[in-house]
Amino acid sequence: MELMIINDVRRGISTAMNNSVYDRYSDGSDVIASRLLSKKIEIDFTILYNIIETKKKLSPIISQKSLQKLIFSDDPNIYWNVIADGEIKVTEHNNGKYTTGTITFLVPSGHAESVTSNILNATNSGGENGTITPNTTDGSIEIKVNNKGTLPTFPKIKLTNVSENGYFGIVGIKGLMGLGNINEADGVTTPKSEQLYDSNTDSSFSKFKDVAAGIVNPQNSLYGTNGTISFQSDGLRFATQGTMSASQIAGGGMKVMTLPADSNGHIGATNLYSHFNLLAWAGAMGQTGILQILFTDINDKLVAGYGITKSDMSGNSAKCSFWVGGNTPKEYTSFGFETNNGEKNQKYPNNMFNSSTGDADFLKEGANFGFYWYGSRKTTYVPELENVEIAKVYLYIGQFKNSNKFINNLSIRGLNLMKNNVSVWSDIPNRYAAGSVVEIDMENDKIFTNGVATNKDFVKGGNFFSLPPGESTLLISQSTFNHTPPQVELTWKENYL
Repeated sequence: MELMIINDVRRGISTAMNNSVYDRYSDGSDVIASRLLSKKIEIDFTILYNIIETKKKLSPIISQKSLQKLIFSDDPNIYWNVIADGEIKVTEHNNGKYTTGTITFLVPSGHAESVTSNILNATNSGGENGTITPNTTDGSIEIKVNNKGTLPTFPKIKLTNVSENGYFGIVGIKGLMGLGNINEADGVTTPKSEQLYDSNTDSSFSKFKDVAAGIVNPQNSLYGTNGTISFQSDGLRFATQGTMSASQIAGGGMKVMTLPADSNGHIGATNLYSHFNLLAWAGAMGQTGILQILFTDINDKLVAGYGITKSDMSGNSAKCSFWVGGNTPKEYTSFGFETNNGEKNQKYPNNMFNSSTGDADFLKEGANFGFYWYGSRKTTYVPELENVEIAKVYLYIGQFKNSNKFINNLSIRGLNLMKNNVSVWSDIPNRYAAGSVVEIDMENDKIFTNGVATNKDFVKGGNFFSLPPGESTLLISQSTFNHTPPQVELTWKENYL
């Protein structure tokens, strides 16, 4: 059933401008700055109900306290972000059998934007959205972008490094920015980082082996380990709980891998970086489970650990915990979260470990430990572990003894292990490894590398900038030693007055 009949719409031709001027000593003024103001859209309507029914029909519109999308049938490819403004005045006709009135919507931004995003990449280069021209001589890229809107727009730029790289310079009409270090060298005699393991080349985690019977969980001996975990669809998942002693509170499976030797033939790392991708999404209230990534020395003594624990058997609450070993092994800190799938309608959306995200990491630099949580690393200092080498990595997924509802989406989907400061002569693993993905969100001033927030790479003096209406040019440069252009994808929405 149609809610109302639209009689008239007043959108206006443009949005009002506010100009700041400076009066000259001579005639006239100079414009200092200009900006668009908010605007209003008025809609005259008729509702074929009495006044009581009219109120019922209009209340869902006027009660919204957040911006809503408003789309008109004569221009279905754009929408206005609006909120009802002021009182809706109505007039009853024919003894209240139908009602006419006017509703006013406030458009805070003063403009509309396209319903769908425009994409420019190698596949559609040369089409209506623009052209990407790579230069294989110096590794730079020239991008001509066609913004068909009537206002500037802030793009998202995705750069996939084909070769190792330490720097990006991005220049446009509206500004410029740098990422990384323009002076980063390709190779010198200096300590370097070496990748020891990457699940991208071992998708079933086959290099991790089931622990032998009787091996104790390095973080918590109350967790039984003679169950099993196995690769299932997206990563390592819980398979069987196994048996537990009377004192144990949970059971599950555990796998272990001794770190491969570095290029010097040495096993163990006092400086280790691990990037991983985790999923923790309960399909129903009261589901429980445990997931751990544990780093130990060669004698299986805990150095550090990153884990998710959901013991709430009635609700949806879980916590992400960070553990450290040393003289007094302990939970360094933890953060509570809800194990939903990050849906926007949730009061506390799980934006850390849902089906489309899940990136996190751990870093040990001598005695300094860092654990990733929501855009930053939580750091602590454990002096007695400065020279202790991480030699093994344990993966544990289990279930609490007194619970029969296991969290149905608990998975280790990816794992990368990088040893830092290996003293050998070789290429320097640069800031952006081959295959790494750098994403720049110009509108929200954010930078991500492999899904992890990396605004620290932003070079001071630059700025996040927009694309003007019409055709404009972006120039992207890299480290001088990298002559292989990256793969580029631009995404933007068009804005209209």
